[in-house]
Amino acid sequence: MLVYLIGSFAGRTATLLCVLVVALPYLLRRNRLSRGLGLPQEHARPYLRRLWPHFWVGYFILGLSVVHAGTVMGAMGRANGIGIMAATGAIFLLLFEIALGLNLKDERLATRRTVRRLHFWTMAGFAGALGLHLWLNG
Repeated sequence: MLVYLIGSFAGRTATLLCVLVVALPYLLRRNRLSRGLGLPQEHARPYLRRLWPHFWVGYFILGLSVVHAGTVMGAMGRANGIGIMAATGAIFLLLFEIALGLNLKDERLATRRTVRRLHFWTMAGFAGALGLHLWLNG
């Protein structure tokens, strides 16, 4: 019972952190949103260096997702199969998302625009798979 409680807490925490990790790049960039929220605009460090919370929250989400998956496996008999497949797809998309993010950390990346778009659309796919999992199994 305690293991299932830990897994449930890990999954819920990871889900909440997903909202934060998606919002961070937009809040740390100089744009209308960050100005409208009154966030400081005089950043001394380059944008990629300011993104360190985005990187680490993403890694933390992966860790929590693995803990969640590993601890709730006993309840899979009662779970919706499509929801489990969506969660499996979300894990693979999260791994791909992190790999893309690691490439984007390279300041000299020649295909930055293409990789950023792919990073964004992978995030959208991940969010969709996560939403389906939560709807069917949440």
